[in-house]
This record gives sequence, structure tokens and C-alpha cells, in this order.
Amino acid sequence: MTTHDSRELPRRRFLQGAGALGGGLLLLERAGLAVADDSTDTLPMPQRILGKTNQKVSALALGTWPCGRSDTVDTNAVAAIVNEAIELGINLIDTAHNYGNAEEGIGRALGGKRKNVFLTTKVWADSVEQAQASLDESLRALKTDYLDLVYLHSMGDRDVEQAGGDDGALTYLLKQKDAGKIRFVGLSGHSKVARFVPIIESGQIDVVMVAMNFVDRHIYGFEDTVLPAARKHNVGVACMKVFGGIRGGFGAAVGPNPGPQMDSQWLELAVRYAMGLPGVATLVIGPHTLDQLRANVRMVKNYQPLTDEQQAELQTVGRQLAAQWGEHYGPVA
Repeated sequence: MTTHDSRELPRRRFLQGAGALGGGLLLLERAGLAVADDSTDTLPMPQRILGKTNQKVSALALGTWPCGRSDTVDTNAVAAIVNEAIELGINLIDTAHNYGNAEEGIGRALGGKRKNVFLTTKVWADSVEQAQASLDESLRALKTDYLDLVYLHSMGDRDVEQAGGDDGALTYLLKQKDAGKIRFVGLSGHSKVARFVPIIESGQIDVVMVAMNFVDRHIYGFEDTVLPAARKHNVGVACMKVFGGIRGGFGAAVGPNPGPQMDSQWLELAVRYAMGLPGVATLVIGPHTLDQLRANVRMVKNYQPLTDEQQAELQTVGRQLAAQWGEHYGPVA
């Protein structure tokens, strides 16, 4: 196979996928899909400012849910992914206490590199007691005495009155920020979109991490509600679920690599869509393998903005896929 032929294959697959959905042909003609080969490895990793934190972070962050939760990836393999990510220019590593062996793997990898990394974790908690236990365990596993950013994990699953009350998890995190154990506080989530804006407007948080991609825009619509509020209040924005999450849903992380929700022909366009969202500082994408990590890095390093015409056609495809996906992260409201 010639080099030209190998570069045409992704294009042909994309055409076939777009044709199956009844659109996307013109989009492909002008998209100029990047080739995932070693020629991009020497390019610099783009960096952006994470809102009011004023921290310069890599445009691609290492998500660790897929590798941490997988029963086919051990702690040493997680550490290898972390080390490779740092070598490739990623300086933001995202994890959580309930991501299996992810925190242990990160702690094993960082060592003397800790100060070169913007390290984030999450607490799945409503009460102070739950939040404290989660944070203490994360600090132990990560082998650090402070965290750059801690999110209140999955707002759609929280008891909002308890978590936001005087004796709740969010108040606890804010106190830890004052004490210097946490530098910044954030919210993360994929569902119950309306819960985010009031807390953003309160001025209490520094960062939000929400699910945004060209399909879920037509299901959850964080781009049209949470993103404008975050920009108005200079709250940093991390974009997760860039590829629609894991195929088969949250439970599929355990076991063999299930791949992303999106078919492969959409992945680069999904990266270009997410990187083009105004206010987004970083894309949190979690690989199962080193090869997936390297492919993600190449797509981000090769980023080219979508034209208005490409954007419009991608939204047409997104609406069609949204009808198939439904509320796959949980309820919108």
C-alpha cells in the first residue's frame, strides 16, 4: 500500500459513515483529516489558560477513568500511560478516588515530576464526612500533600441541598482551599444541566468539567447553558466525553477495551469541534492504551478549526446520532 493510499483510507471510511447518516459529504471534502503518523510527534502541545485559575494547561488532559477502571490494565500500566502522557506534553492529569487503580498508578508515576503537573481529582460525596474520607484517600494514593484542583463529582448524582449546605461536601472543599490543601475547586457532571449555572454564578468555584461533543449538544446542551455562564464569570472549562464516553455506558469500562461511543470516523472531527468551543481550555480524554493516548495527542497537535460550513454539516450529523443515543448519561433535567 502506498502512503497516498494509506492516507485515503480514513477519508473513505468517513465518507461511508457520513453517507449512512445521509450527510457529511461536503464536510469531508473540506475537512482535511489529519494523518495519525509519527510526523506530528515533534509538534508542541498547545496550551491554554484555565479561566480564573490563570494556570496554563495542555489542550489535551489525561483522563484516567478508562485505564483505571479496566481489569485488563494494572497499576504499572497506568503509570506507563501517565509517564508517556507527560513526555508527550500533557501537564494536566485528571482522576478520581473511584477510578479503580488510577490514583495508585498516578502516584507511582509522578515522583519528582509532581510540581510539573496540574493534578486534579474528585470527591463523590454529599456530606463533609464522605468528602473528607475521599480526599484523604486520594492524597494518600497520589502520594502528594496538595491537589491543584478537586471537583465535586457528578452533580447529576448529588443531593444538592446537602452537598451545597453549610455541612456539605462543597463547603468542605472550599475550606480545604482556604487551608491550602486544595488550590482550586470545581464541579463535574454529565446530566441535570440546570444544577450548574447557579453555582457558577455564586462565584464559589474556579472550574467546571462537563460533557460536550457534537452529538450530546443536541441532548444535554451544556454548550448553550453552562458554557456561556462559565465564560461570563471566567470559570475555567474542561471538556469531557469528547467522543461520547465509552461504548456500552459507564459499566463497560471494566473488561476488554470497548472503544468510544463514537465510531472511529468521527473522532478527529469531535476533537476539532470541542477545541473550537469558545472558552474551553482543555479536553479530558481517557485512553485504555498507549496507542490510544498517542492518537489523541496527534489529533490535538494537528488541530485545525472547522469552517462554518463544516460546523453546520457536523451539527446535522450530530442531530441524527443524538436521536440514536438518547439520554445515555442520565436525565437532562
